Amino acid sequence: MLDRLTIEQMTAKAGDGPILVALSGGGDSVALLDLLAETLHDRDVRAIVVDHGLRAGSDQDARRAADIAEFLDRPAQIEKLHWNEGANRAHEAARVARYRALCAAARNCGARVIVTGHTQDDQAETVLMRMQRDSGLRGLAGMRAFAPMPIWPEGRGLWLARPLLSVRRRVVRDYLRTHQLNWIEDPANENQIYARVRARVFLAEQEGAGIDTMRLAAVAARLQTVMAQIDEGASSLIAASAMFEDNEITLAPSDADAPVRQRALQVLITAAGGHARGPDADDVAAIDDAVQAGSFTGATLAGALLRRRGDALVLSRDRGALEGRADGTPGIAPLHLAAGVETVWDARLALTAPQSGWSVVVENRAPWLARGEERAVLAVASPHWLLRERVQHVLGRD
Repeated sequence: MLDRLTIEQMTAKAGDGPILVALSGGGDSVALLDLLAETLHDRDVRAIVVDHGLRAGSDQDARRAADIAEFLDRPAQIEKLHWNEGANRAHEAARVARYRALCAAARNCGARVIVTGHTQDDQAETVLMRMQRDSGLRGLAGMRAFAPMPIWPEGRGLWLARPLLSVRRRVVRDYLRTHQLNWIEDPANENQIYARVRARVFLAEQEGAGIDTMRLAAVAARLQTVMAQIDEGASSLIAASAMFEDNEITLAPSDADAPVRQRALQVLITAAGGHARGPDADDVAAIDDAVQAGSFTGATLAGALLRRRGDALVLSRDRGALEGRADGTPGIAPLHLAAGVETVWDARLALTAPQSGWSVVVENRAPWLARGEERAVLAVASPHWLLRERVQHVLGRD
């Protein structure tokens, strides 16, 4: 039932470390844990249960999920999310918070691979929701069976595996019943206030009528093949034409096809801009068109500043985002550094302070170390710019 290629990829990346299964207690994740425990019986497969804390009784469900893991003879750890007063608890915010908790748990136990129980039904629902949001071809490619963790910098060096992505949910339920495994039914899965539940209901109604789960999953698979080819081309273009120097990237002209050029530019903007998400593909295409036409003079996009230097394009951080803008939009707040602990500033720079009390502040358009009135150059904190590493992360290169 588990996809063989995905298993090979995840075990290769995991090395000698443990493999962390994201266990909600729902049927898909319970089946996943049981299948992995059986298939990888000689590996350290363990469960991580994230309690979102968004509804009454979530702590009890988390405990039940951990009990299921222990029944399957696999260790389980519960991570409870804590929300600040007034914090955004919408679905996307909860998803990001969950990924952050998973990444933190992985680092704490030395795991490089996190595994989730997404099925073919989840893939079809994702494609349908993205279709409704006009997410573009890359969005319609859906979820990949094996990919870098989708958040940065928390996901640095970590991988997300979905070995059930080609399996129907009903097949997973049959497996659970055959093996007499219990699972938890989340009442939220019946609440049509959520877009995913509405997509699930729609697909059930359309089964066999042309827009169904298997067809949408097949569309995603075909688009993933195309996107992988474009990413391969973008990776080659960047290797040949991009120069990384600390916090700046210089991109030489290229005669690559437009989709490859634009993907390379999109990834480089993501790295230079320090934003959680990359720029919209249409915005990148507009800049590329102007560059090709010779009319481009400069722009800011997704936190990055783009300017011409001869025939080359230079990408760096948008100064307004660093220092604040004339309209009152604040710049980057000081970041406090713990002694001896690597900390990432602005999603672009890794620092390790030698003593406690240091913070990173922005002054004169550049980051400095500050301790009270004292200032020090970044070299004191073993700085390491992460722009190249983020490019490799986005493109799935290790």
